[in-house]
Amino acid sequence: MADLAGFLAMSHGPQLMIAPDRWDVLQDRDKQRYGESLPVRPELKGETLEIKWAKWKRCMEAINQLRGKLHEWAPDAFVIVADDQHENILDDNMPPFTIYIGEEAEASVSLRYFNEPKSANRTNYKVHRPLAESIVEELMDDGFDPAYSRKLRYEGGLGHAFARPLKFLMPDSQFPIVPIMVNTYYPPAPSSKRCVQFGKALAKAIRRTKRLGRVVVLGSGGLSHTKIDEKFDKRVLKALEKNDAKYLSAIPSTILVGGTSEVRNWIVTAAAADQSAIVVDYVPCYRTPTGVGCAMGFAYWKH
Repeated sequence: MADLAGFLAMSHGPQLMIAPDRWDVLQDRDKQRYGESLPVRPELKGETLEIKWAKWKRCMEAINQLRGKLHEWAPDAFVIVADDQHENILDDNMPPFTIYIGEEAEASVSLRYFNEPKSANRTNYKVHRPLAESIVEELMDDGFDPAYSRKLRYEGGLGHAFARPLKFLMPDSQFPIVPIMVNTYYPPAPSSKRCVQFGKALAKAIRRTKRLGRVVVLGSGGLSHTKIDEKFDKRVLKALEKNDAKYLSAIPSTILVGGTSEVRNWIVTAAAADQSAIVVDYVPCYRTPTGVGCAMGFAYWKH
């Protein structure tokens, strides 16, 4: 029987990948998406470069803390629950949950904002295939029928939702991984209730795996973006701290859209942990005074 040693959750927004004095590239993309449709929020006019740097440093400190937890737990397998945004899961087949069961996987952290090729900035990761296959089999026994894949078709390997947290938390790629892709972005997507059910089933599936030691699970993505909603984020974080599965199950799909849809990955992880979370930090990183940006969250659960 495997031991679920701990759980992590973190944001993976592009602002984490570049220094704040280069966020103007992201702002240009926001203008293309929203034009002049969003009004300026007076309270955000004071988001100076100095403040953005302070927030970015808080994010780095939170990531360092999560990295320390991962290395303290030293898992035999590292399960990553993340979304796929038309990288490996395309419109020809869009399952709600997909387990990758190949022998290994590459992942690139190249940023399209700077026209960096996906052939660059790549890291190779060994996949814990026995655990991946066992998760598929155990989930089917428990009433889920997840998709699975032995191949990656995206030129960058695993999608960015996997590549970025892996680069931050496991730069030496020393722990075998199991990638679990959740369709958060493209409706019809799994409801928050179904994500809770999946998380609980995932934990059971991992525990039932034989001849395996310690396992850590990561939820990647969120919180609210591209338009930040601090009130919503704080309700989610409070529910995590209280282990309030009822609230998490009731979050409507009309809220979980765009980047905010990645909260589903946190819901899966929280349900698998099934205990109160420890929130390391919450940092709403605004790129513009219109409220556009990414709200960064960092948390862990210890069994």
